[in-house]
Amino acid sequence: MIKYLFEHGRLQALIIALLCVSGLAAISSLPITEDPRITNRFASVTTFLPGASAERIEAQLSEKLEQKLKSQQEVKLIISTSRPGISVLSIELNDNVQNPLPIWSRLRDLLADVQSELPAQASTPLLDDEKGYAYTRIFALTGKTSELPLTTLSRYAKELQSTLRNVSGVEIVHFFGKPEEEILVEVNAQKAALSQISIQQIALALQGADAKVAAGTLTNQHTQIQLEITGAFDSISRIQKIPLISNETGAQYQLSDLAKVQRAIKKPEFDIALIDGKKGIYVAARMLPGLRIDNFSKKINTSIALFSQKLPEQVQLKNIFDQKQYTENRLGELVNNILVGFVIILSVLLLTLGFKAALIVGTALPLTVLFTLVTMQYYGLPIHQMSVTGLVVALGIMVDNAIVMTDSIQRYRQQGYSPLKAVQTAVSHFWMPLLGSTLTTILAFAPIVLMPGPAGEFVGGIALSVIFALIGSYLISHTLIAVFAGQFINGKERNTIWGRGIRLPKLTSKFQASLKWTLMNPKQTLLLVFILPVLGFLSAGQLTEQFFPPSDRDMFHIEVRLTPSSSITNTKQTTLEIDKYIRKFDGIEKLDWMVGNNFPSFYYNMKPRSRGATNYAQAMVKTPDFETANKLIPKLQTELDKAFPQAQIIIRKLEQGPPFNAPIEMRIYGPNLDTLNQLGLELRTLLTAHSNVIQTRSTLMSGNPKLWLKADEIALKQSGLTLTALANQLQSQYHGIIAGSIIEHTETIPVRVRVADIDRSSTSALNSTSFVSSQALNIETFTELTLKPSRGSIERRNGERVNVIEGYLKTGIIPQTVLNDFQQTLANSDFKVPPGYRLEIGGESQKRNEAVGQLITSVGIIIVLLLTVLVVSFNSFTTTLLIMVNAAQAAMLGLLSVYLGGFPFGFTVIIALLGLMGLAINASIVILSELRATRAGTDQDKIIAAVMKSSRHITSTTITTVGGFMPLILAGGGFWPPFAVAIAGGTALTTILSFYFVPVAFKLMMTRKLLLTKSIAADSIKV
Repeated sequence: MIKYLFEHGRLQALIIALLCVSGLAAISSLPITEDPRITNRFASVTTFLPGASAERIEAQLSEKLEQKLKSQQEVKLIISTSRPGISVLSIELNDNVQNPLPIWSRLRDLLADVQSELPAQASTPLLDDEKGYAYTRIFALTGKTSELPLTTLSRYAKELQSTLRNVSGVEIVHFFGKPEEEILVEVNAQKAALSQISIQQIALALQGADAKVAAGTLTNQHTQIQLEITGAFDSISRIQKIPLISNETGAQYQLSDLAKVQRAIKKPEFDIALIDGKKGIYVAARMLPGLRIDNFSKKINTSIALFSQKLPEQVQLKNIFDQKQYTENRLGELVNNILVGFVIILSVLLLTLGFKAALIVGTALPLTVLFTLVTMQYYGLPIHQMSVTGLVVALGIMVDNAIVMTDSIQRYRQQGYSPLKAVQTAVSHFWMPLLGSTLTTILAFAPIVLMPGPAGEFVGGIALSVIFALIGSYLISHTLIAVFAGQFINGKERNTIWGRGIRLPKLTSKFQASLKWTLMNPKQTLLLVFILPVLGFLSAGQLTEQFFPPSDRDMFHIEVRLTPSSSITNTKQTTLEIDKYIRKFDGIEKLDWMVGNNFPSFYYNMKPRSRGATNYAQAMVKTPDFETANKLIPKLQTELDKAFPQAQIIIRKLEQGPPFNAPIEMRIYGPNLDTLNQLGLELRTLLTAHSNVIQTRSTLMSGNPKLWLKADEIALKQSGLTLTALANQLQSQYHGIIAGSIIEHTETIPVRVRVADIDRSSTSALNSTSFVSSQALNIETFTELTLKPSRGSIERRNGERVNVIEGYLKTGIIPQTVLNDFQQTLANSDFKVPPGYRLEIGGESQKRNEAVGQLITSVGIIIVLLLTVLVVSFNSFTTTLLIMVNAAQAAMLGLLSVYLGGFPFGFTVIIALLGLMGLAINASIVILSELRATRAGTDQDKIIAAVMKSSRHITSTTITTVGGFMPLILAGGGFWPPFAVAIAGGTALTTILSFYFVPVAFKLMMTRKLLLTKSIAADSIKV
């Protein structure tokens, strides 16, 4: 095959053309996103029970829903949060689930089954699995003035939703802050009581008058005619004219005599959107997977431009977030890194190999990149920051095989070999060792690809790109590059930097002398060689652990929490004050809020967890650049804490990797809420004392006031009422009854019957509330009011009550450092967990441990495969052991590099060490292959000659590998430099040590083998 390719230049040209055309086609068609799409294994279940306390919500809703859902084996975690009037379940599936849609469908069926076990007043449990991904575009509709009613904005928001849904490639479109419109029948409680007509009777009259039902069909031999009664609700005037009759007096009224009928927004609002300090509505759209964000964004912009032309002057449409901008910036930086790496590698090749050889080896770079892109297209790996980073990582590795092949062919040509024979000899000699080194490197990156769960899906693209590049590098270097080297290198190049690369005779002689000394003093050499790896091992204990560093982005988010009793109106007012205060700081480009709910997700790992919390608000903040954001965060945190002591304000950077709620989490499990609360207070006191902890919070909230009505049951019975009937009347008056609907176009607007806002706003209004029995009576006649605290929130985790103490840290502080200090403080304190209770560590630490555990699940199989490759390549267990020792040295040297660089030990460093072990042993494989090929045995001169023979291309490959990582190191930030330093530093140090460790170990190994052979021979002679 090599001979055929060598002799047919047209075939070479066709192969190159094929790679170019298919590679360019892949570039233009591959999906483009900012981050990898992580499988959505999260969903929430929301159920309402108006008027119920957190304790009732837990017992009547949350626990029953948990019991029904946790029987499914795919469910990993269920966290329920019970707040007054609402139950929210957060569901997480197992990490090995790849297609969650059938599971969500099955869980919806289970929720439908459990509906009959819930209280009659409870809403239907709603499972939402569509909030697990970040939105691609977020728009906002608001008025130029605050006088524009939200109902008007709501209609334009619906039109915008329809416009976006019609754009090809849109997956979903969601509203945030959109008000619930209703036809409000506001009953005058006093008039209704005097008329002896209850809210329930009015609701029944409305339901009976809304004739949206079929009335049968006339059928004969010739035709069929449907019947329908006129009178279905179609206007407010129609509802006002509904007749009412008192059951007690027989008097007749119209609804308008006892109630005011109007179109209104449901109060209290579920959530509120604040855009530039004014109420509005967010409309968020998400792109389907497998598309290019640049093309998608163009389509969206075209539709938005047309839609904007239809808007009246008083309505404003704002672009809040566009993922395309961040995608282009991120990928642009990485492409620049590739170009810089390309220049660095070519410069190194020119210095080490000379012009012709450098040009030939350099050809491998674009060809391998094109091959990688084609493979990515067929595999289905999109272009995003991880896959492109994989190309950056692979830059230096791409030319390793090409350097070895070109350098060997050049050497054979200098020895007088013909071009074809030089190529055939080089390919024949190196195909197995290079295949072994390629496979070992692939296997080293394989655990990253095989890693399940969000962390694996996030970083897996790096490993896949590297693996594809390695395969392409091996194939291209053994075909096109080998042929080009044979055809264009004649072995007669001048002995200059331009002709054969840099030559350093003095350094070469010193290197030979050092090799000679090491071979003559093997024990001292091994002792010296292991000093650095041992230092690396010791330095590992000094490294601070970090899961993933924060994102270097020009955005951050703010979370505000008030007391659990805060109404959404009060939270909105406080939020507006905070908003006004923040805008005084320089560098704030955008500041938008959601009150009572989480902000639409604008980052891939932001998960909603505060749905329906009336005391909660979240903001998205944008600055000119991430440096400004990093400066603003600590300044804002300090100033806001001083200015708003009544609120807990947490300013957070965007985190990389799988999501966690807080950097520090201490979970206390147990049955009694009061005990959990007390233990939580003790933990919060200890945690708050740490100088780097800025805020703490407990998920078990107490202090929510509740009015208890103690009724005179005997007197109530004499009036013809029961406690349940009284409660139902109050519930109907204050929360209302849905008693019909008006259909406008395709929208159904409910008709709600309740008392006026003023009649449900205070204790005096409650005392004067009338209810209907045999006569009109006031509440204060039969009841006593008592104000007592109740739970604001109760959390359960997989069916167990839990109080989670969350700790938030100063900017730039590594969570593990604080956790270590806190655990020491906890051990020295008097804090004790009573029997029946337990303490668990969560937060960043738990997520890191889970990810590392998932990463090493496949390491055992990979090691066996790695050993198999090495044993097959060298047919020797001892040689394989020598290479594995070298791999262990590489890992230790990588840790030493991270320590010297001053970086923390994070998940990216673990990934780097796995790759490093595959990369760094290439030098030992090449040296051992040369030693075995020359049959060096224990001959010191032959060993030195073999090492010197392979030193040129080993040095070149090492320098190019390190050069390929330089752009990532120089790029700065917290994410890639630790990763790049671990591989680049570890590779450089391991190569240097390999020049001494491998030949010395090989000589000792061969000496032992020789002695063993002689001993066996002597024993056979004696016999």
